Amino acid sequence: MNNSLDKLNKVFEISDLCYLQEKKKSISKLNEELEREFQSGSVTYSTLQIYFRIVLKTIKHLINYRVTFDIKEVNSLIETNINETLLSNIFEKISKRGLETIEEEFQYLIDEITNFSKGLFPNYMLDWINEEIVKEKNTILEKVKTDIVIQKKRHELKSDGKELSEEQEKDREKYGYKCRDKVHIPGTSSLYRSNEIIVNKANIKIGDSLFLLLLRLVVELKKREGGWINMSTLHIDRIITDPDKYQIYSRLRTTLQGSLIDKDGKKFIENDGSKNYRISTHPDFITYNKEKLLSHQDSQIRKLAEELPNN
Repeated sequence: MNNSLDKLNKVFEISDLCYLQEKKKSISKLNEELEREFQSGSVTYSTLQIYFRIVLKTIKHLINYRVTFDIKEVNSLIETNINETLLSNIFEKISKRGLETIEEEFQYLIDEITNFSKGLFPNYMLDWINEEIVKEKNTILEKVKTDIVIQKKRHELKSDGKELSEEQEKDREKYGYKCRDKVHIPGTSSLYRSNEIIVNKANIKIGDSLFLLLLRLVVELKKREGGWINMSTLHIDRIITDPDKYQIYSRLRTTLQGSLIDKDGKKFIENDGSKNYRISTHPDFITYNKEKLLSHQDSQIRKLAEELPNN
């Protein structure tokens, strides 16, 4: 995950350099065009509108250039099996950069119009320009937001179409994982011993005892040896209170199953018939915020978090 973020930051550094080059070139062309258009120095009723449209055309180009460049380069970076948390992180960054560019370029437009129109035009003309600026800005904002949402949805569809790489599919066949469900553990909890987890985009809250069992199963799954753990081991580790009772597994399954792809808790929390249990999905489909888990109010959960590999 950190490697992907490092690559993303490099992509944005390249984008910034290209944007600055394009901006310098575009402003130079803009000044030449303005000089040609207004070389006579005469001011007419339509002069302000013409000036506005010429500058607006340039800033629209620059906004589109930067957002398109970001999306294009990120498209080549993102792999089809990227987890949803990182995908959201990436597109949040693109969105933030796009909105910052819009603010920057429209401020440039306002400054240009203000400097050009000083003492030359009546207030009603300036009011008209200000209204046009607001309308154009809102239109571009909506377009950029929509373009980014469309790209994100496309990557989500790719992920749904091919959720595992070739190597991961081999793991799945080797260990016989039955599900393709995705779980993210943000590590957030409340004073009421309620823990948030996200199962296939659905937010669920579970108590500490169930959360402890889930996290222990995650730790075992992340060892990448099939994920099986015996009830007696869970008892020795003080995850369950009685190795001969099955209610806690049933409660965990019931809590999760409404958000599972197949709505089958027994398939997801699998039992091999010999008192061994596991989470039956690929280890890469389970993600978490280890830093927050290490700060959890429950000491057992903090201890388990220490055993989790970094995402």
